[in-house]
Amino acid sequence: MNINFILNGADVSFDVPPDLRVIDLLREHLGLTGTKESCGSGECGSCTILVDGETRLSCLMLASQLEGRNIVTIEGLGKEGRLHPVQEKFISEGAVQCGFCTPGMIMSAVDLLKRKKSPDRDEIREGISGNICRCTGYQKIVDAIESVSEKSLGSAVFRNNCPAPELKGKHRLNKQAEIFMPGTIDELWAGLKEYPDAVLYSGGTDVLAKRRKNLIAKEKNLICVENIKELKRIEDLGREIFIGSGATHSSLLENSVIQKNFPVLIQSLRVLGSPQIRHMGTIGGNICTASPAGDTLPPLYALKAVLDIRKENRKRLIPIHDFIMGPGKTDLEHGEILYGIRIEKRPEYNFQYYEKVGQRNALSIAIAAIAILANISSDNIIEKIAIAWGSVGPAIITCQEIENRLTGRKLSEQLIKSVFPHVENIVSPIDDIRAGRNYRLVVSKNLLLRILGA
Repeated sequence: MNINFILNGADVSFDVPPDLRVIDLLREHLGLTGTKESCGSGECGSCTILVDGETRLSCLMLASQLEGRNIVTIEGLGKEGRLHPVQEKFISEGAVQCGFCTPGMIMSAVDLLKRKKSPDRDEIREGISGNICRCTGYQKIVDAIESVSEKSLGSAVFRNNCPAPELKGKHRLNKQAEIFMPGTIDELWAGLKEYPDAVLYSGGTDVLAKRRKNLIAKEKNLICVENIKELKRIEDLGREIFIGSGATHSSLLENSVIQKNFPVLIQSLRVLGSPQIRHMGTIGGNICTASPAGDTLPPLYALKAVLDIRKENRKRLIPIHDFIMGPGKTDLEHGEILYGIRIEKRPEYNFQYYEKVGQRNALSIAIAAIAILANISSDNIIEKIAIAWGSVGPAIITCQEIENRLTGRKLSEQLIKSVFPHVENIVSPIDDIRAGRNYRLVVSKNLLLRILGA
């Protein structure tokens, strides 16, 4: 496959297998070894590059996805003969130890400082939360990023005369799969006919990680839908909001319509993965993965989201709680796609809350999570409430009986604790490497107490 893109300011064209990972193209075939690989599954950030100005993980991208895009690696920062201001500060502040995480850390810092000129230390920690330093040198890394002045950034540019690298080893590798990248819905339907057993993906944060672990066969054909603009739209339709399944987590976080109407969804997105994962992953992917630990799922259940499922000549609407049938199992039929999500506005709720408990502050998989929507009157009466628990059962858990027991009564700690026995009856947590069943059970009950902050 011939791919054409901009790499560190140079127009390049290479003939490579479409399923070659970007990290392998950069390191093994172009000699750009500044980009590192460690985990290969999107958890460490060592392979971070800039794609069209946003951080992305090159271990979870295929070469075919580079077509027409603007790529910047660590080698493309700064002017000829002069380092980028972030690179200079990493040196002067002693923010480099073994150096393995440094290129990815710098790329994340550059992205952060492009969006926010003078971030505080908490914002810096959030900005690099997808990059793991094995030497535990975060203090000096934060110092270095904090010390980059807005003035120095104003004169910083990406290299515009970086020489184009040559492809090493002109022979083609054995291609293992066809990668189809439709640009429109009509092209997608055609692709599904040509590759009826292909795996669909957009961001690749789940599918490509599974493919690397051989949970999806390398020979399996892939259809990447990230170029279909129709699937990325977010529309205010009056009584409801339509969210395209291809809308990225970061695009939802930045959208004023979502911020205004669904704070609970915004809260869940803020703790989903890392900045790189949020730039790549989509809400449709989070739903179709059907993990009980999926961050957006408890809010979507509480909001009673309805899914827009489409085939070439058919459309059906299905509530999300009927769509997800268990871990990794959905009601999606052969040839169907999740086209979008429809969520009614909920102005009656004056309290919207999401929290997950995990083992770390970033890139954490939920041990237990909860989404709470409530309307609390001025005299502290719960007039309406919706609750959804995540990661404590095979799917997201809701309970009408608990909601009924709380509705119409005065909010108090005693009232909330009175439904704890019912929580014990509905959740079915497991023991696994992240937490034990009993701990999850305790957390599931105690998370309900967050409503006392309403």
